[in-house]
Amino acid sequence: MYLKRRHLEILREMKKTESQAEIEAKLPEEFQIRAIELYILGFAELEGGKIKLTEAGRKLLEITDSLNLEELPDLIADTEIVKMLELLEETGKIPGDWLEKLKERKLADENGLTEFGRALLQIYRETHPVVYLTPEIVSFLRGMPKLGTLDELVTFKNSRLYGDNIVNALQAMRLLLISPPTEKGRAFATTPAARLALKAISMIPVFARAIVLRKEDFEALKAGRGNAELESMGLSDEKGTTEFGKAMMETYEAMGRIEEKVLPIYLLDDELAVLRAIKEIEEKHETNPEILPTGKEIARRVEVEDLGAILHLLESKELVERRLVKNKDTYWLTEWGRGAIEFGTVSPDAMKAVTYAESGDVPIAEWVLKAQEEGVVKAGVTDKGRFYLRLSRSIRRRPFITRYDAAILAKTPRRKYVHRDELVELVRDYVGGDEKEITRAIGEAEAKGFVVELQNGMVKLTELGEGVKTVLENAKLQEVVRVKFSVTPTLYNVLKVIHDNLETFNRIWKEKGEARGYKVEEVDVIRKHLSLSDDEIKKALTMLRELGFLGSKSLTEAGKVLVEAYP
Repeated sequence: MYLKRRHLEILREMKKTESQAEIEAKLPEEFQIRAIELYILGFAELEGGKIKLTEAGRKLLEITDSLNLEELPDLIADTEIVKMLELLEETGKIPGDWLEKLKERKLADENGLTEFGRALLQIYRETHPVVYLTPEIVSFLRGMPKLGTLDELVTFKNSRLYGDNIVNALQAMRLLLISPPTEKGRAFATTPAARLALKAISMIPVFARAIVLRKEDFEALKAGRGNAELESMGLSDEKGTTEFGKAMMETYEAMGRIEEKVLPIYLLDDELAVLRAIKEIEEKHETNPEILPTGKEIARRVEVEDLGAILHLLESKELVERRLVKNKDTYWLTEWGRGAIEFGTVSPDAMKAVTYAESGDVPIAEWVLKAQEEGVVKAGVTDKGRFYLRLSRSIRRRPFITRYDAAILAKTPRRKYVHRDELVELVRDYVGGDEKEITRAIGEAEAKGFVVELQNGMVKLTELGEGVKTVLENAKLQEVVRVKFSVTPTLYNVLKVIHDNLETFNRIWKEKGEARGYKVEEVDVIRKHLSLSDDEIKKALTMLRELGFLGSKSLTEAGKVLVEAYP
């Protein structure tokens, strides 16, 4: 979206005449540029010397008809303003300086979105922009950094002597997004549609003319029909739609599409230290098979606060796998774990810069700066960023619920947003801890898929978070928040074996004898399904019963819901 006051002035003149020359005579300032932008936005059709209203253009005229244009700023809406509108609509709360920007544009007031704000957002969602790629736009798109701070984009634009109209056109086509301002400034990101556009353009040896794709052109290509204009652009030929035409259709379809975000992975310093220790042990194991990566052997090589917790956390991210070797519980690196050693640590915020951009949304400056600091972004996504993005997409996360996770889930309301600062206070009052520690825990809870934090700092439970909150409420919540971590991949795996073999366990539980901690028969069954020592199985069964996920002779509702929350 990119809408200026001059666009509305032109649209109002279009009610009187369709002659571009007549309108330009009245509104000469940058008329041709603004007319093309209206065309790209889908509000006008340009034919010969005429400029005609589209259906979307007529709707825009209707919703702005009562506005006094002189009271509006020169720029009414761009991708930054649209993001503010979306966040205000979604969460009901945005920072005061954002609200002031919306107020001066008559898009919001103290009660939220105005009628104009709601209508403009609806038009934005219903209107599909036109693909309009000129050699100059493509040259800019090829050379520009793909993700960074707005200052970097402006520096690139000015150093190559490009005009603002290029940035405006890219925003109008939804190939470029700019974030609202935060304490660290603004960020920008090219969208997946921009990458598809560049991929399509790379099919042409020499790009010398504008490529235009409207809705009717897209539908013609989809039906395999062509015409002289489409053929002249190389989008179709006598056989139908060309490969280039198909690639441009992909670009058209992707414009404005926001996909579900990938959960951002993270890797902390102590996790990396443990991974390196395991690698060292594995190398020694090659020449001396008696040396195994057991907990004790790892502890000899690395000093961390809670090795058990870190091993569980690494297992939950599929960076290590647990195996019973020579009747000992051991931990081995996965291929993902080896890659993580190569690329080093990464924070949830740094990865959010990448996951938001990859989904067609815009990250805030704080996340981008963190990504640059950690080597995840440098003019675009680096090899490190791509590795962790693949990891984030590919792994099958298993639950690892810490005391902080439980507190965050307990204090985040259902189906409502709460600001991160308020949530920090609620968690601190509930279980203690300092602000920095809890803020980091909220980021980690997001990486685990329990909550989502938006660009305005508002936090909400995800579907998984709602389910796990129910689990904890049905378990013994007060017991859960007292222990450092209540659910680990090992506990979950044991619980899942019970869930999946419930008939067998029901028979065991009907036999005489109490199962306060565990029954030998339970251990025997679980041993057949999991590569764990008997001691670890016994500990897991005892813990599951203490925390309320398993009864003495039944699987509790909390245990059932937990297994079903992680299919």
